[in-house]
Amino acid sequence: MNPPIFVFSAPWFVFVAALAVAGAGLYLVGRRLGEAGRRNLLIGATAGNLACFGLYMFGLMTQSDFPAHVIYDMPLQLCSLVTFSLIPAIVLKVNWLRGFVYFIGCLAGFLALFSPAEGIQGVGALTPLSIGFFGSHGLNVVIGALIAALGLYRPSYREAFKTLGCFGLLVGIMAVFNLAVRATVLSQANYFYFFDPEGAQILELLHNWVGLPIIYMFPVLPLVVGVLMLQAAIYRGSSRLATRLSGSRGPAPVGA
Repeated sequence: MNPPIFVFSAPWFVFVAALAVAGAGLYLVGRRLGEAGRRNLLIGATAGNLACFGLYMFGLMTQSDFPAHVIYDMPLQLCSLVTFSLIPAIVLKVNWLRGFVYFIGCLAGFLALFSPAEGIQGVGALTPLSIGFFGSHGLNVVIGALIAALGLYRPSYREAFKTLGCFGLLVGIMAVFNLAVRATVLSQANYFYFFDPEGAQILELLHNWVGLPIIYMFPVLPLVVGVLMLQAAIYRGSSRLATRLSGSRGPAPVGA
C-alpha cells in the first residue's frame, strides 16, 4: 500500500511521530557522549538528512507536476540553505550560524511540515518525493533543536535578535539576487517564495490578502519575532527544568 499523504492524515502523523522518536533517541544517546561524540552523532544525522534531500530532488525531477524552475530554485531555497548549513554549524564554533539553524531552520522546517508547497500533498507516502520532503524538512527541525539541546549552542533573547538581523540581511540579498536572476537567466525564479507561494497554505493566505510580490511576506515579520522569542524561552525553561531534575548543571555549551 502507498496511501496519499496530506497534512494531519494518518501517514503524515506517522512521519511526524517517526521524527519525534528519532529526535528523542538521538538526544538520549548524545547526552551520554562527550563533546566530540555529540558532534559526530549530529554529523551522522546530517548525512541522513542530505540523503533525504537527495531523495527529494530525485522526486522533483521525476514528478511531472513540478515545473523545471522549482528544481533550479531548491539549492537556494531557505530550507535547502538550512540543510547545507547544518554540518558547518556543528563543526564550527560560530554563533550566528548555529543561531540560523536553530532559530530559522527549526521555524522554516516546522512550517514546511504543516504547510507544504503544492504538489507535495496527495503524493504517495512511500514515494521518494514524500520521504525526501518530510524527512529533510523534519530533520532540519530535529538536528537544529539538538544542536541546542546537546549543548553546542545556547539560545537566548539576545541571540534571537542577532539571528533575526542576520536573517534580514540574507533576505535582502536573496531579494536582489532573485530580481537579477528573473531579469537575466530564469524569469520564473522564485527563491524564498518572493513572487509565488506555490501552494503553501500559510503563504497563500498572505498572498491573497496583500497581493503584491515580496511585499506580501512583510506581515510575517512580527510573527517571526514572536516565534524566535518563544524558541529562546522554551530553551531557557527546558534547561532550568533539566537542571532541577538532574540536580546539577548540564555540560557547558560550546561557542556560547
